[in-house]
Amino acid sequence: MTQREITRGIAAGAAAALSIGALAVLGAGTAGAAPGSISWDDGKSQFTRTISNTTPTVGDTVTVTTKFDRTSWIDEYIYSVTDRHPSCLTYIPGSAKMGGEQTDTDDVKPDYVHSSWSVISWVVQNRPGFHATPEYSVSYKIGANCPTGTPLATGMDYTGSLGSGNYGNKGPSITVSPASTGGTGGTGGTGGTGGTGGTGGTGSLSKLLAGFGS
Repeated sequence: MTQREITRGIAAGAAAALSIGALAVLGAGTAGAAPGSISWDDGKSQFTRTISNTTPTVGDTVTVTTKFDRTSWIDEYIYSVTDRHPSCLTYIPGSAKMGGEQTDTDDVKPDYVHSSWSVISWVVQNRPGFHATPEYSVSYKIGANCPTGTPLATGMDYTGSLGSGNYGNKGPSITVSPASTGGTGGTGGTGGTGGTGGTGGTGSLSKLLAGFGS
């Protein structure tokens, strides 16, 4: 085998070891949040709702975002949005935003959050030179009274300059996962016992010393 073949073989082995190590590290990681999204059209209006984590556990925070879009050149102004959610979710005060800006809430109930604006505050546009897709978002904390393993419906209603829409169960749904329990740690091994010291030899020096003592 030539020196080049030996070097290439060593490099290939090292690369394989690194790949296996990377896979081991990735495999050891915990599962992250599972976001969910759904889009639908109603006339020339298009909506996209996204939930940051559709499989949270109790105590987690999830953010629900609704994006407004148009498929025609006719503008629409958004007057109000009502975000509907399971009553076991608790709205986090101050989390409501419109167009990335913090916004007020007119009404907060166990199963919905409502915000409204002036008739010219938020426009949805899709025409040459003008494109606007405002997003309304709110955050909730998952309560201990949420059932686990059961899809919980979410949705929204809105009013605008071209009419209104009611999509209270459109989704995405949230399925609360049971809290994970950590495994028990293993017991440590017992240490080994130390060895006993050896006995001294009987050399001529010992005999000599014994002679002096007689």
